[in-house]
Amino acid sequence: MSDKPTLHTGLDVLLGGVEKTSKSTVRDIELNLITPNRFQPREFFDEDRLQELAESIKKHGVLSPIIVRESSADKFEIIAGERRFRAATLNGLATIPCLIDNAENQTSLEIALIENLQRENLNPIEEAKGFDRLKREFGLTQEEISGVTGKARSTVANAMRMLSLPDEVKQMIAEGAIEKGHAKILAGLDANAALQKAKEIIEKSLSVKDLSSGTSKKTTKKTTKTKNQDVQILEQDMSEAFGHRIDITEASKSKGTINIHYLSADERETIISKIKRN
Repeated sequence: MSDKPTLHTGLDVLLGGVEKTSKSTVRDIELNLITPNRFQPREFFDEDRLQELAESIKKHGVLSPIIVRESSADKFEIIAGERRFRAATLNGLATIPCLIDNAENQTSLEIALIENLQRENLNPIEEAKGFDRLKREFGLTQEEISGVTGKARSTVANAMRMLSLPDEVKQMIAEGAIEKGHAKILAGLDANAALQKAKEIIEKSLSVKDLSSGTSKKTTKKTTKTKNQDVQILEQDMSEAFGHRIDITEASKSKGTINIHYLSADERETIISKIKRN
C-alpha cells in the first residue's frame, strides 16, 4: 500500500459553499485565539489589497467563514482564509466566523497550498515553491499537481524550473522586476549567465521577445544541435520518476552525459541514497 499522503476530500467545502458536516461546525471565534497557518505558502501580502478587503468587510462583514483547526486547548490555527483574518484584524474586529475542521498537518498543508494556488494570485516564486511542496510533501507528479490546482502541466513544469535560478534572480522575479516569460528563458541558462542576463533585462528594459531573440542569436551557433523531441520527453519522464530535474546532453548517438540538479545539501544526499539503492 502506498504511503503517499492522499489529497483532502473536503475541498468542495473549501472551494464551494460552506456546509456543516458531522466533522465541522461554524462559530464566531475571538481573533486573539487564532494563529496563522505555519504552512502558508504566501510570503508577501499586498497591503493595498488587504486594505480594500478590510473596507469590504467593514461594509458587508465577513461573508465567508475562514477555515480553522484546533491547535491546542481553546487555540486555533488557520487552514484557509488568512487574508480575511488579517483584514478583520485591520478593522479591529473582536471575532470572525470560522468553520472548524479537524484537519491533520498534511491536510492543513494541502488545503493552504491549493487554496492559494487556485485563488488569490501568488507571485511566481511563491507559486513555484507551492508546486514544489506539493511534490515533496505529498509525492505528487507534475501531472497530479496540474490536476488538483487546475494549472496546465507546462505551467507547473516551467514554474518549478525557476527554483533552480540564483536567489538574486528569484528575488527579482518575486518582486515583479522580471516577468514569467523572462524567467522561463533564464531557467535554461547557467547560474552566472542567468544573473547577468537578469540584470540586463532590468537595465535595458528588455521585453520577453527581446530576450528570446537575443539569447537565440547568441546561442544558436553553439547549440545548433537542438535536443530532439525524444530526448526532451526522456528528460521530462526521468525528472518526474527521479524527483529531480535531469538534463541529457548527447555527444553522439551512443555517448553523452546525464546531469542531475539539486537545490540543497539534503537533496544531494537524497539523490545519492536513491542511486545507492538502485
